[in-house]
Amino acid sequence: MKTIREQIIERIITQLETITRENGYDNEIGLGNVYRQESVIEQNIVPALAVWELDEIRKRNQSGGTVRKLLIRVEAIVAVNNEKHPAAVGNQLLGDVEKALIMGDMSLDELIDDIQDIAATISRLPPDYMASKTDISYLPTNYKLAGATIDFEITYTTEWGDPYTMQ
Repeated sequence: MKTIREQIIERIITQLETITRENGYDNEIGLGNVYRQESVIEQNIVPALAVWELDEIRKRNQSGGTVRKLLIRVEAIVAVNNEKHPAAVGNQLLGDVEKALIMGDMSLDELIDDIQDIAATISRLPPDYMASKTDISYLPTNYKLAGATIDFEITYTTEWGDPYTMQ
């Protein structure tokens, strides 16, 4: 049996794997290129997305359930086509991730009360990026990789004391 939280994460990963040009997105990520709690940037995996489960705030509601607000971070990294500016590619990544999670497969809606993108940034990596480096800064035009990070707040409700059952 899986908790509602685990089911939500699995559906997020599945929806992000649909990011392909064939499905109408600007970038080609696709099946097998979405990782969980793994730094695709540090490992220099391109193209890739990483789903990070951050904080979850919980509060009891008046009808005896637990309202949970889960913060998710999605990191994306792709190669930059020489014809495009890395900032433009980063913005496309932000759009692709947002569209996939908010407007994509609506089966996520069965488990959640709400999903909202709450923060976003575009980033870059230098061509000589080393796996031991962890800093990311803003995009200059001469870089071959582009990245983006977008945070989502996901609200869902379970029975009080029972993370396996939706309320």
